[in-house]
Amino acid sequence: MNQSVTVHYTPTKKDYTHVLRLFIFHFTGTRISVVFLVVAFGLIIFSLASKAVAPSVFEIIWVLLPPLIAVFMFIIQPSRYATQAMADKHLAAETTWDVSSSGVEICTQYDSTRLEWSSLDKLLTYKDYYLLLMKTHRNVPLFLPRRAFNNGEQQKLFLHLMASHLPK
Repeated sequence: MNQSVTVHYTPTKKDYTHVLRLFIFHFTGTRISVVFLVVAFGLIIFSLASKAVAPSVFEIIWVLLPPLIAVFMFIIQPSRYATQAMADKHLAAETTWDVSSSGVEICTQYDSTRLEWSSLDKLLTYKDYYLLLMKTHRNVPLFLPRRAFNNGEQQKLFLHLMASHLPK
């Protein structure tokens, strides 16, 4: 039996922003960096609080550095990239995913990409998105918003096809 599921959606700036944040935080190195920033921030605050004198300008800069890095990494950069994506008509166009036993085809009015199952690595599942990772382009996630599905059965079929064809 040849099962397939076809879904349509139009990506938004919010989609690109959220997907980039999810993808950045997917990496262990990012999570370790966040823990490091939190610990550094705590140590700096502790050292300043334990002193009896007012902090110097240099110490204030050190206090602000970890939160500024986090804001840049998780708010500013994803928003900038999302703005750039929405300015590209190819990335902002209505997108159709056709998932079948032969692979995944992603189409817009400008382009069509056929991905064989052997070229795909894994599916990351989040509350509002599915991120599909390829074996060769690991830093370029393909995303599918959950809102693209018309009903739960369509979503179940999508997940079944992904589970049965992607590497375990």
